[in-house]
Amino acid sequence: MMSLTNASLLDVVKKQLFFKVRAYYGAFTSLVIVQAIALMFSFNGVGQMGLSGISISTYSGSMVFVFTAFWAFITAITLTTKPYHYIDFSFVTNRMSSHLSTFGMLVVYSFIASITSTFVGILLRVILYFKESNKLIITPHFFLSFSDLLVGIYIGALYLILFAALGYFVGMFTQINKLFGFVIPALFMGWAIYEGRTYHTFSGFMFFANETSILLFTIKVVVTVALLVWIVIAATNRLEVRK
Repeated sequence: MMSLTNASLLDVVKKQLFFKVRAYYGAFTSLVIVQAIALMFSFNGVGQMGLSGISISTYSGSMVFVFTAFWAFITAITLTTKPYHYIDFSFVTNRMSSHLSTFGMLVVYSFIASITSTFVGILLRVILYFKESNKLIITPHFFLSFSDLLVGIYIGALYLILFAALGYFVGMFTQINKLFGFVIPALFMGWAIYEGRTYHTFSGFMFFANETSILLFTIKVVVTVALLVWIVIAATNRLEVRK
């Protein structure tokens, strides 16, 4: 005897989301490795200058975040591949619930990655503080207030969500047609190179980076991400279930 249970989209997405967050724990292993590598590179510093016998070295945790953003992009692409995509069929599902639950997981992972990235940056400060204890440390921006810490985690998470959305967008279109895996990055790189040579900037990045209002920055990211996810859902809606 067979029975059908009517489940709302929200219920299905929630069940898939909880399952995926627990199931894809391997992503955290790669995150730890990536951030550990970034931490080692960060000890080399990002700049050095000398004046009248005085040497000034500049250190930054930005390397950790750059590596983490790359991790978010690649992880999102990986989740669009067939081995991961077939896990959805353990549930009563459709393409919309599959996309929403997967992207919900990426949002959760982005916040976790932003938190760990921030604390790795703090770890870098602590190590440098004791390692360079016999040298003068220029303290502005070296010590973080709690409010700056929270804002940094939030803004970092939004950037990671944006990179994850771009990765998911590229990955899903590559699954539709392998040619997109070359066309989309080529168009993006071509656009960036053209603007860099012509205007010495990249408007796609500066659109977000130049925003000083947290509220407006949030709106920009949310609208951009929602648009990318909507395009993916619309583009894959008519595909065969297991394609």
